[in-house]
Formats: sequence, C-alpha cells, structure tokens
Amino acid sequence: MTNYDNWAEIYDELYSEYTDDLSFYQEISSSAKSILEIGCGTGRITIPLAMSGKAITGIDISSKMIEIAKGKIKKPLPNLSFKVMDMTELNLNQQFDLIIIPFNGFQSLLNEFDQLKCLKKIKSLCHKKTKIILDVFFPDKEIFEQKNTVFYQVSQKTQKSLEVSHITKFDYFNQLLHTNLKINKIFNNQNSKVSYKSFTLRYCYPQELIYIFEMSGFHITNIYNDFNKSLIQSNQLIIEAKLTNE
Repeated sequence: MTNYDNWAEIYDELYSEYTDDLSFYQEISSSAKSILEIGCGTGRITIPLAMSGKAITGIDISSKMIEIAKGKIKKPLPNLSFKVMDMTELNLNQQFDLIIIPFNGFQSLLNEFDQLKCLKKIKSLCHKKTKIILDVFFPDKEIFEQKNTVFYQVSQKTQKSLEVSHITKFDYFNQLLHTNLKINKIFNNQNSKVSYKSFTLRYCYPQELIYIFEMSGFHITNIYNDFNKSLIQSNQLIIEAKLTNE
C-alpha cells in the first residue's frame, strides 16, 4: 500500500482545488444524521460537511494527514472527529446513516481480499437504512496507450506555480496502476524545485465491483458515471449501495 504519510505535506497543494465531488457529497448527505468518511485525507470533504452541521467521523491510515486535517479547524466543531485507522480494520462502536469513500479511496486496497475485508468491516457499521457511497475510476483506452517511459502533463496550477506530470506502469494481471508524479514547483517565475511522489491503485470494472459488493452482503441501488448523476458512459463510477435484505 502507498505510504500516504509521504504525501501529507504536498497533498493540499495538489488537490485542495479539486471540488468536482464536494457538492455531490453535500447533497447525498442532506438527510444523514451520522456520517463516516473513509480515507478522509486532510479533510477536504470532511470539514465542509461538518461545518454544515453534520455529525461526521473521518478516518485515514495516515497520521500526518489527520494531523493536518485537525490543524485546519479554526473553531470548535463538536460534531467532527478524526481517527487514524486502517479501512480494513475499522473499529468504531457506532452505526452510521451514511458511509462514504471519496476520491478513489477504495482503490488504495490493492487486492480483492482487502477489498472484501473492508466491506465486511463496513457492514458491521451499518443499520438497515445505511447508504454506502464510493467513487472509483477505471482506465480507458487513452490511459492504456500511454507509454510507460514518458511523463504526461496532468495539470498546471498557475496560482500555486505547480506543474504536475505523471508516468504510469501497468500490472495487468493484478489490475494495478503504479504512478509516479513529477511535481515542478516554480518560485518567482525563475527558480524551481522538482519532487516526485508515487502511488499505486487497483482499478476495478463495473461488473467486478457489483460482484464484490454482492459477495459482501450489499446490493447496488444506483450507479452514476459522474457527479452530476449522468448515465453517459465514462471512466468514472459512483456506486451507491445498501445492505441486502436477509
């Protein structure tokens, strides 16, 4: 598994401006009285939900990510708690109305055994009406055609003077993407500092995800292809599930 402590200091510089999913999770949580966010990182989604009055617990395997998230809280939020925890070893004495795993977090589990183990733990935190929401992506033809010896530009953040490019190597048998990011930080439009961060994700296909959920005692209630709930085919999936009626 990726060491996300190594990402903590640079994470917000890369992803704090990503807001495509925030309004979706705000809307989907409107009726929930208790929320668990798995893989909360530095609180990009957790804190806005808490500030809207939601009772939310955020867990992440990275203690440094959690430390940064706690440092962002400028006023007391008794409805918000953060915990350092592995998503395959969830140990919370509570059931939640809504459990979310945003921003491809489920794909940090690199084999089917850990994915099933995580879902089994999630099941223990559910009541009959609990909703489970996660978003994932799967590589499209364009990604597979990229050369694994070439860095491709991902984004250019002019406000933060960051240029980000990536190189990805594929493990087709295990469905793994080994990605290395090259981050070029420019100072005063002249001097620059280059750093590298790597991560590995396991990609899943729609039918495989449905099977994994069904094996774990859930049934899929909705599948969307983007955060606007579109049904137009894309390489992104938002899964909504509930416990199977037994």
